Amino acid sequence: MSGISQATGLLAAREGLWNAIQAATAAHGRDLDRYYTTPDEVTSTKWVGLTDMTVDPDLTNIGPRRSFDEAIRIGVSLGAWAPGRGEAAGRAAFEDAFELLSEIQTYITQRDIELGGAVLWCLPGQMSNDAVGSDDGNGYVAEIVTEFVCAHKVRPT
Repeated sequence: MSGISQATGLLAAREGLWNAIQAATAAHGRDLDRYYTTPDEVTSTKWVGLTDMTVDPDLTNIGPRRSFDEAIRIGVSLGAWAPGRGEAAGRAAFEDAFELLSEIQTYITQRDIELGGAVLWCLPGQMSNDAVGSDDGNGYVAEIVTEFVCAHKVRPT
């Protein structure tokens, strides 16, 4: 729940979120691509990957030995592709993507809110989505760009 520095806290939170995503999506097996970093190419009909990270330190309340709280924000991109055309394919892609997001959010908030002890807590943050038809007109992609916000305390030695 605390790190020696922002860097150690950020990496511990990222690893904790990665482990939670792996556990939350284990039932998907090989039907889901998982990426620790942004991939060059998505090869499955469903995917989830970690993206950017930011740290917002709260330096207004520096404690003993210069400890302070911070918010760590870790980006996640996930989505699904559904074959077909029109509304049915679009709905299928959105349903698959949001089901995947729900599985991850539920796992974190109900089973691993501290990301294995890496943070004080981790909750879903901002989210947006995008949807496009495939270049060949035979499918539909729904992508969700979201973040998880983690509370962390830096306790330098």
